[in-house]
Amino acid sequence: MGVKGWEEAEIDRLPVDLLAHIFLFISSFTNLAQASGVCRKWREGVRRSLGRRESLSFAGWKMDGDAAARIVADAYNLKELDISRRCWSFQITDDGLYKISLAKCISHLTSISLWGMTGVTDEGVIQLVSKATSLQHLNIGGTFITDDSLFAIAENCPQLKNCIINGIEMMSYDFGNSLCCNSV
Repeated sequence: MGVKGWEEAEIDRLPVDLLAHIFLFISSFTNLAQASGVCRKWREGVRRSLGRRESLSFAGWKMDGDAAARIVADAYNLKELDISRRCWSFQITDDGLYKISLAKCISHLTSISLWGMTGVTDEGVIQLVSKATSLQHLNIGGTFITDDSLFAIAENCPQLKNCIINGIEMMSYDFGNSLCCNSV
């Protein structure tokens, strides 16, 4: 027996990096949040596991922009980010997009989905795409952005290969025609 009758549990002997590797297999943010509450070592393991992830999807999760921004900030290897609206309780605003755009990984993202995010406007989208200069795939369908965002995307995302814009209510007819007829 150890000090004062306590024995160290086997899992407590695991190094933080091994815990982080184990936590990579947990996709539920609820479970990760619970794991991070166990002790400081587990909290650090969860944080490191987020840093190793190349893909994050908030689709279907109840989360606000602040929580999403904190998670993205820890995900320094992130390449793909899905913050599309697949759950009515999840809605990011321009403020949330602004906070997400401050994460160091944003310039390395190759894919972002904002599908159905009706709470964002040109202000948030322009802020995000002005820093996401490595984007190759973007889904902004089902949003209420205008030509201003589309021009910002064309200007700031030179590597863009695929941009889904179906269901954008505020895009002008002239801009839509220029997309079809020209390379924007």
